[in-house]
Amino acid sequence: MKIFLTKFYAFLRKDIKIGLSYKFNILIQILAIFFVVSIIFFSLNSTNNQISNSSSIEQNYEFFQVLIGIALIDFMFSSMSVFAREVRLAQTYGTFETLMITNTSILTILLSSYALTFSRSILRILIYILLGKFIFGLAISFGNIPAFLFLVIYSAIPFIGIGLIAASFIILFKVGNIITLFTGLTSIFFSGIFFSIESLPSVFADISNNLPLTIGLDLAKEALVGGISVKQVYPGILVIFYQIALLIPTSILLVYYSLKIAKKNGSLNFY
Repeated sequence: MKIFLTKFYAFLRKDIKIGLSYKFNILIQILAIFFVVSIIFFSLNSTNNQISNSSSIEQNYEFFQVLIGIALIDFMFSSMSVFAREVRLAQTYGTFETLMITNTSILTILLSSYALTFSRSILRILIYILLGKFIFGLAISFGNIPAFLFLVIYSAIPFIGIGLIAASFIILFKVGNIITLFTGLTSIFFSGIFFSIESLPSVFADISNNLPLTIGLDLAKEALVGGISVKQVYPGILVIFYQIALLIPTSILLVYYSLKIAKKNGSLNFY
């Protein structure tokens, strides 16, 4: 574990140095977050004012739900796409086979490549929260942020498994984005973030209630606003645990299997 953390930190330092060399890009990302949040806030306010005379508290709560939903979607796509992207880039540049002959395992390399993406995603979530509290006046308790972050990270672990599966497909078949795209769009559609699932047939509600994005959204939202007890989060955490137990071992096996096949057919270093 100590060796893994050392290499994880080394990857993080390397990626941070590369990222900081593009200072203008960092500014653009911050402005983009502020722009998206502003568009959602003013759009919801305009819609609510036209449709009903709902109170400012109800309007802020609706905005808060969408805001947290976007933060989780951002974290979800980052968790799924980073591994496939790193494998694709390494194969495109012809460095993937060189990485494979080092003493570092493929899982350590892939998970360490997630270091900067993970840190950046957490930072973006915190920016969303700060914008919601100080710019748009949402009632957010800072004391609940640790529990909120834990639930966000925990609910994203199944998507890490899906990301590793996508990476294994890229290693083997040179395609994989279709997996992350399909999973991402399905999760967003059934999450209830942008429209109520109650308006759809009841069978969709069963699908929605078992998706990690939906569960994570409900748990994280309640944790950040008012706090929740272990008894409240236990059913959702258990469902996500079953998904983690299925997806993570399966994804690890697929990564090593795809490497074995790619080495045999000589396509390891091509994309």
